[in-house]
Amino acid sequence: MSKNDPRIFATLPTKIFEKMNGPIPRDRAIRNNKYYQILMLSFLIIVLIMSLLVSHVASAEETAHHILISKSSRQLSVISAKGVTLKTYSIASGRGGPGDKYRLGDQKTPTGRYKVSGFKPNSDFFYFIRLNYPNENDALRGFRDRLINKRQYDAILEALDNNMTPPQDTKLGGAIGIHGIGDESQSKINMHNTLDWTQGCIALRNHELEDLLAFLSVGIHVVIKD
Repeated sequence: MSKNDPRIFATLPTKIFEKMNGPIPRDRAIRNNKYYQILMLSFLIIVLIMSLLVSHVASAEETAHHILISKSSRQLSVISAKGVTLKTYSIASGRGGPGDKYRLGDQKTPTGRYKVSGFKPNSDFFYFIRLNYPNENDALRGFRDRLINKRQYDAILEALDNNMTPPQDTKLGGAIGIHGIGDESQSKINMHNTLDWTQGCIALRNHELEDLLAFLSVGIHVVIKD
């Protein structure tokens, strides 16, 4: 009689046969069922995490743009992460002319890399988008030239490190941002189209600023060049 011959079971005692072929004990079935549930739950968690990561990466790719401002060209452009120009607006900048902002009252628009640090609706110029001026380079130059002291220099760097608006009341000046032109009379529109008239900020027509807001959030980089 071979090992695989079913007749072999006829020679086995009844209890041994039942032990070999009987139902799985209830406690083992429960353990197996719990193991299966844990396995499926772990799988679902992994799938959920992966989908969230993919969604986050896709979202970051969509929003990883920056603002590029050219004072000499009188243009503000929204640049995508791939370097594609998404939007372009005409601007006016500081009446102080070309060159970097050096100190309070020089009416120059600063050059360099900044971030959007806040929003102020209902300003005198329709809407105000604050930049984190002065940045590290502005602070270093100001400290080197003794426009600010060590305490002020450290306060600026600490604010920048914590993504806060740096002190605005030093000799470096402050309140630099992007704004509208307020009440749009024809004479004001004509001035805006032909002259750099601000005290150091970047100005757009009100409806253009409203359009630009769709691309802005706190932390968006703003690069300003001459």
